[in-house]
Amino acid sequence: MTLFFTIVASVFLVVIAIQYILIRSMLPKGLTIAARRAISSSIILAINAVPFLYMATDGILDQFAWWHRKLIVFPYAIFTVASAFSGMLLVFLFVARSTLAKLWPRFDGDRRGFLGNAARTLAGSSVGVLAYGAYNENGPAEISRVVLPYSGLHRELCGFRIVHITDIHAGPFISFETIAEAVARANALKPDLIVLTGDYVNHNPAYTDGCLRLLDDLKAPAGVFGVYGNHDYYAGIDNIREAFSKARISMLGDSRTAANGLEGLLNIIGVDDPVMNWATDAHFTDLGAIFGLADTNRFNLLLSHRPGIFSVCKDWKVQLTLAGHTHGGQIIVPWVGERGLSLARLFLTYTHGLYESDKDPEVRMYVSRGIGAIVAPVRLFCKPEIVEITLTGG
Repeated sequence: MTLFFTIVASVFLVVIAIQYILIRSMLPKGLTIAARRAISSSIILAINAVPFLYMATDGILDQFAWWHRKLIVFPYAIFTVASAFSGMLLVFLFVARSTLAKLWPRFDGDRRGFLGNAARTLAGSSVGVLAYGAYNENGPAEISRVVLPYSGLHRELCGFRIVHITDIHAGPFISFETIAEAVARANALKPDLIVLTGDYVNHNPAYTDGCLRLLDDLKAPAGVFGVYGNHDYYAGIDNIREAFSKARISMLGDSRTAANGLEGLLNIIGVDDPVMNWATDAHFTDLGAIFGLADTNRFNLLLSHRPGIFSVCKDWKVQLTLAGHTHGGQIIVPWVGERGLSLARLFLTYTHGLYESDKDPEVRMYVSRGIGAIVAPVRLFCKPEIVEITLTGG
């Protein structure tokens, strides 16, 4: 935890430095150096006071009027990400000025004007794109319907429907209203089984009780089952576990259980989250014990917060793995490859959508884009989703 928050604080300070450089570059030429420093510093302090003002309150954002989220928190997050991206590009241009001067002789004589125009263009474009992603595409979760055929599937499982919800991240970006809407949409599908794959709370444990009260309304005849994610540990896993112990949701951790009424047919396996290495394919330490939870006589459904588990469980004859963690990268560049280029692909092997084992196409994993968001409430070509999976005979 200490290492995590040290990294977060370090990144925050770097972003502030980049913001300062960007804003100074955007100011008019006629200002003195002292005026530039004063104006830039004032703007940076005013903007970055937003998270500290909210952290200083005892309440949570859902206790404030709606406009706090839409008119203060969202713009702050958008500006932070946009300024970091634009500022890094601007620093790159500044470092590459000698090369640019050779390619474009006028650049060296009018460097300040060029950098100022570049800063305004980059910042304006970034803010515009991110604002579109926050206020338009980061809306209600869409229903993704997936039909998976399996040869030899027991007749009682033919037509069996599973709803998968993941990565809610209750917190500054995801309101209780959004969670309530997702729960209502999931229940309206009238699934046989509902599964949850972690990250219920972003970081602040104050959101736990409100989030769990809403999730406890999920209903399915075969039951509601879940596993924990890395952010649940960041928020305080003991408090999260205590809250779940009061709910009707059955939580699994390196253990298995049977779905209600399907004791001899459906084996549900839950995998504990490794917590660390959050930006890479996580290393699961006790794979032998997890492998031992599979049952060759039943349909195996494995729940894992992280999709990296598929790199090993695809050889275990676990018919279906459901995972989250990636948010689909939150931004996907479409028309690149089979499923588009997800930002999560920079760090992770499996990013979003359906995957099949090379050895057995009936060993599959679906990685959901999830409900919530981190860093900024922004999604582009990567809308939030609730997944409905229907099992059929092959």
